Formats: sequence, C-alpha cells, structure tokens
Amino acid sequence: MPKQTKLSEDAEIYKPRQRLSEKEKLKNMSFQDRLSYLWEYYKVHAIVGIVVVALIIYIIHEIVTPNVETQFYAAILNNSIPEDVWDQYETKFFEQQEFDPTTEDVLLNPAFYFNSDAEYAMNMRTVLTTYIGASEVDVIIAPESEFANYAYNDFFVDLSDQLPTDVYTKLADYVYVSDTSENPAEKVVGIYLTDTKLFSENANNNDPYIFGILQNSNHKENSIEFLKMLFNE
Repeated sequence: MPKQTKLSEDAEIYKPRQRLSEKEKLKNMSFQDRLSYLWEYYKVHAIVGIVVVALIIYIIHEIVTPNVETQFYAAILNNSIPEDVWDQYETKFFEQQEFDPTTEDVLLNPAFYFNSDAEYAMNMRTVLTTYIGASEVDVIIAPESEFANYAYNDFFVDLSDQLPTDVYTKLADYVYVSDTSENPAEKVVGIYLTDTKLFSENANNNDPYIFGILQNSNHKENSIEFLKMLFNE
C-alpha cells in the first residue's frame, strides 16, 4: 500500500544522512564558528592539559631549585634607620658568615611599624606574633618602650647564660634587665645598641634601641655573631 504522506518519496527527510567527519565539519564553518566549536567540545581537555603541564613545570622547578634557609632573621620594630642601611648590613653579615647564596639567606626586616596607623599596627603585631610562633624570627631589635613588653612576657633568652664570657664581659655596660610575668627575678634579656656605629650614625629616635634573642630562635649562634659584628665596627 503506498505511503500516506504529503511529502514526495524523494524528499530530503527520507534520504539517508551522511555523518560528517570532524575535519569536514570544521571545513564548512567560519573562523569564529570553528573557535566556538573547538572551545565547546575540547575545553575540558584543554583545561586538564594546562593543569597537567603546570603541575609538571612546578614539580621540575621544586626538584631543580634548592631550598633556601634563612640563617638569621631580625625583626626591627618602629625603625628609624634608612632601609638601604639595613640592606648594607644584611649584605655585610651574609658575607662575614660566608653563607652559601644558593641555599642560605639573611633577612633584616624593618617593616614592623607599631607607631603608625592603628589598623596597620595591629596587623603587623599579628604578623610578627605568627612569625615568632613559627620560629622564623631569631632577634627583635626595638625601642625600649616596645622591647619592654616582649621582655616582660618572657620572649627572650637570658643573655648571661647565652653569650660567651668574653662577649658578655665586653657588653656588661649595655645590658638591659627585666623581670617577667612568670618570674619576679630579673635577668639580662637585651643589649642596648645606642653606642654602635649603626645606631649612633643613623638612628633618629630618642627611645634607645635594644637587641634581644628570642627563646625559640633556631639560629642563636648566628644571632650572637650579628651582635658581635655591631659592636666590633
């Protein structure tokens, strides 16, 4: 029985459809359509490929790049010395200790201003406390008004036990003593830096600066060497 339809039997709808290859599909598209098509159908593959390549590059970088360990970190509070001077002392101490530039570093950080904008000061205090808690800071150099707070809260080692006898004897006239919140007995926790060349020639602050080594410092010997360098100029 003839097919009941309003279309002729040779209409396009009855002709078998020919599946086009990807190459043929792209050939018949405009340039913009090709970009849209490729992005739509291959964006997942592209993103995965980019992530994989980035991960490979990162792994290779980590393998071939040696870890750099900071051998001495001093946090300078309420700094009044030009930063380029600190840079010079950073380089001087690095060279004196003959550290390896490929694996070792020295950092004198004068960015901890507690006497500026209240919000900035609060953020800086939080940052410093976090660094100290992570044992990243070895020494605090601060005006006496700030240093006293850290001394009272028992942040510093007793320098009478820590310093070699000859060094302690030489610096006996510059010691800063303090009790702590846990112990009323006073101990030597700091050294006044007023008479060092660094501070006598560069500092612009009536509040004398004091040097103290933190209890959880990982580089106490280097900290002592830095203190000796300051007084041997």
